[in-house]
This record gives sequence, C-alpha cells and structure tokens, in this order.
Amino acid sequence: MLNYDKKTVPTSLGNIELITLRSPDMEVKLTSYGAAIFEINVLDQCVTVQPKDLEDFLKSPFFYGKTIGRTSGRLVLPSYKINDKTYPISSFGGKNVKLHGGKNGFAFQHFQVDSIKVDTNQVSVVFSYLSQDMEEEYPGNLELKVIYTLDLNLGLLIEFVSKSDQDTLCNLTNHAYFNLVTEKETILDHHIVIHADHYLDINEEMIVKSKEKVYDKPFDFNQVSHLGESIKQMLDTPFRGFDHTWIFNRKNNQIEIDEPFSLVKLVVDTSYPSVVIYTHNFPVQHKLNPIKGHGIHSSFTLECQYEPGGIHHDYLHSGILLRNECYEHYILYRFIKKV
Repeated sequence: MLNYDKKTVPTSLGNIELITLRSPDMEVKLTSYGAAIFEINVLDQCVTVQPKDLEDFLKSPFFYGKTIGRTSGRLVLPSYKINDKTYPISSFGGKNVKLHGGKNGFAFQHFQVDSIKVDTNQVSVVFSYLSQDMEEEYPGNLELKVIYTLDLNLGLLIEFVSKSDQDTLCNLTNHAYFNLVTEKETILDHHIVIHADHYLDINEEMIVKSKEKVYDKPFDFNQVSHLGESIKQMLDTPFRGFDHTWIFNRKNNQIEIDEPFSLVKLVVDTSYPSVVIYTHNFPVQHKLNPIKGHGIHSSFTLECQYEPGGIHHDYLHSGILLRNECYEHYILYRFIKKV
C-alpha cells in the first residue's frame, strides 16, 4: 500500500534525486536539491502550485517547495549579534535584507539522501546537509536533517533536526504553495482559520515594525474567513495580498483551510509558534503547473517557523540555536476527506 521510487535526474545544476512517496490516496514528489516538495497529489488531484519545468523549479526565486534556512524570512542589514559578537549580513532579495538564508541558502543546496524506509503505516525519506562555518555569514558548522514522512491518513510530516558546533541562527521551514482547487486558478474562494491573536506589522520592505492584535483588521482569521475578501482589503497596500506572520494562540491544529469545491480540507499542526502566509502576490515569467495563469493569488504558503527576523527584536524569538543544542521542529500537513 505504501511505496516509493527514486531516480537520478540530470540538470544544469548537476544530478539530483527525484523521490516519489506514495500511499493509496496520496503522492508526494521530492527533490534532493533544496530538500524540496516538488508536487503533492491527493485523491488524484494536485494541491500544490509549482513551475511546470524542473529547471525553473530548481532555480526559481519564489522558493517553490524548498527547505528554507538557515533563517526563514528576512534578516535586516547591516548585522546581527550573538554573544556580543557582530556578524555581517549581505543583501539578497532586497536592498536592506537577506531573504530566506541568502543566495546560497538551503533552498539552493544539494542534499544527500540518507535513507528511505517503508513500514506498515508510513514511508519516509531522510535528507541531510552540512552547512559549513560562516556559510552565508552564519557561524558554526550546522548538521541538518530534513525528514519527510507520508502516512496512510493523508498526512505529510516534515521534521527538521539540526545541531551546530557554535551558537548560531537557525529558523527552518518549507515553502510549498498550496491550492485545494487548482482548476480555479486562484485561491480567492478558499476559507481559512488561523488560531492567532497577533500578527507582525511590516513596512514596504517587508521588515517587521511591531507586534499587533489582529482584531478588526483583515488579519483576523480566528473564525472561518473568506480568503478572497481578506486579500481584497490588501490590494491597495504595497504587499498586494498577504506576506505576513501570525503568532499562534494554541499549541496544535493551528490552521484550517477549506474550499467549497475541494475534495479535502487541510489542517496544519506544528511545533513552531508562528506562520508566514504568502498569497503569491506577484506574477512569474515561467509556466506553472497545474494552473495556466500568471500566478497572482494562485496559491499560498504555510511557512511555519519562529517569528522571522526575531534576532532584531527583543519581543520575538531570537532564532538562536545554542552550541550542541538539538533543534527539533515539525510541520504536519493533514488532508481530510470531505463527506
């Protein structure tokens, strides 16, 4: 009932491994480059959006499906401090920020495939990568494992396990883009619940300004909310949608997403304290799959993580991983069949 296949694919970036995990009703395609989700199919329907061409997928600045690190979100130039030592920050993805770990972040690295295991209830693959001391200006040699596990109940579990030989920054997530009814080309008819009382307000450069309450604002998703109506309220802002952080007020099943014509709804459970949701607010030049349009509001990310850029703010999680401390976090995407 559970199985997988693995094949080596030549690309302009070198050979990569393409691994497909399968259960009776779900299929997950993964790439070793970026330890990434290439595609998720549930009940024979694709529920993720990504470039149609593998080369475009691997190189895309939109980070489709990639593992993000060492830091998710934006660090702010010129520097940050750990233990009174200052570390420089080089710009990437903006004049005054380093986005998603930088030009040579984990999204653009070749991971090793350590193992693939099938048992009665699940099939899993372990990717690993060694990030060298001062790679992308982060201190310490960081050993990283990213573990994907597909179960028989339409669940995909992502586990991040890492350890560094120096105090460093570590804030890992996944950047898959979801759409439960891709035939519609957009996510505007989706409904969403996020159990969160606060969000992070940002400026035009997406840099955190303050922690604010969600109430009486487009960010209040504590009750079932129409995502399209909420996005509409953001169209006249520089963001043209959402690219914001919500801070959870509960420890499990923090996010629920549905669409009237979808076969499944999606529930997200995570050990992280917050999520960044980006609603694909800008177009892409390459062809996407399975949608055929320009990509605007075609999909959304569910980037569970520590609050991004927390090292710059006393009221947020710093994202510091202490020397020889084990970093362990998970994100569980659970698809639930609708009656």
